[in-house]
Amino acid sequence: MKESIKSIFNPLKIGRYIAKNRIFMAPMSRYRAIEGGINPEMTIEYYRQRATAGVIMAESTQINKGSGGINCPGIYNENQAASWKKVTEAVHKEGGLIFLQLWHSGRAAHKSILPEGCEVVAPSSIASTEKVMTYEGMQTPTLPRELTLKEIKQLRQDYAEANQFALQADFDGVEIHSAGGFLIDTFLQEETNHRTDEYGGSLENRFRFLGEILDDAVSIWGSDRVGVKLSPVSAYNDMGKGDVLTTFKYVIDQLNKYQLAFLEVNESMPFSNLSESQKATIEELQSLYQGVYIANGNYTAESGAKRIENGKATAISYGRFYIANPDLVARFKQNAPLNELNVDLFYGGDHTGYTDYPFLEETITTISK
Repeated sequence: MKESIKSIFNPLKIGRYIAKNRIFMAPMSRYRAIEGGINPEMTIEYYRQRATAGVIMAESTQINKGSGGINCPGIYNENQAASWKKVTEAVHKEGGLIFLQLWHSGRAAHKSILPEGCEVVAPSSIASTEKVMTYEGMQTPTLPRELTLKEIKQLRQDYAEANQFALQADFDGVEIHSAGGFLIDTFLQEETNHRTDEYGGSLENRFRFLGEILDDAVSIWGSDRVGVKLSPVSAYNDMGKGDVLTTFKYVIDQLNKYQLAFLEVNESMPFSNLSESQKATIEELQSLYQGVYIANGNYTAESGAKRIENGKATAISYGRFYIANPDLVARFKQNAPLNELNVDLFYGGDHTGYTDYPFLEETITTISK
């Protein structure tokens, strides 16, 4: 192991757990669930293979039937919880930790993929131009309908029930997905929240929905098994506009009061570069958070370790590297080559491009033949 990356292998206390390293697996949608939002058997193997991660953040998982997404797993009924329990059992048997990311797409959805009786909804009727995957290919999202107060209360209840099912499935905790221009993020940001009731306008009101969801999650899990994901400067799904620094300074101030297990921040999207002002925003927000800060976004072993050593992160979450390298921890430790990611097999399909990426020992055996 190179001396320059030692810090990412140090154990870490995260909530009530001890992560064996700081090389975390980021949550990534793979769109391989079967009918009813159930995980197929191959999903058990997919996560089991990656159990050497310090913590696995399992993929975006629907909190109700109207959450959106093609072939996304759910966590809102007994059958879905049972399929996830097989996953958590496999990861725990390998000595791993696994949190579930609770998700609702909000306006980042198309009506054609929603079940009958469900609509594309958001805090305000403001469209996104970022195309989403549908059964007919990529399409511009449907103009969302503004949520009523009654529907917001129901969504809060849906999140609470999803937390209960995740606990039933033996996850080690949950991550509340409040990033990416999805439902909660659009409540937080002024460009997508034009409400004039108690869920819009002031910083306090825009935070209210996330705060209520956190209150319920903490009452179910305890604060030390709940985390949040944010993406303050990301332009994905037409976000990151307006005075995001002021908005997220307030958000982080509120999150500090919860003493959560962690905050994961998507600092930059794949194949993107941050402006100097965006970098400054991320740096300031990171300095304000008082707990475990997980940095996500285009990190290598070296750049991730440097960020930890400089006190700018507590752990690093890796996405695409973990798709193609189930044994990423071993590859980092041995300074071994990484498998090439097949982007065409990222979403949907069978085990190909999912559980068939070779482990390091398999690669060495193939080369030696």
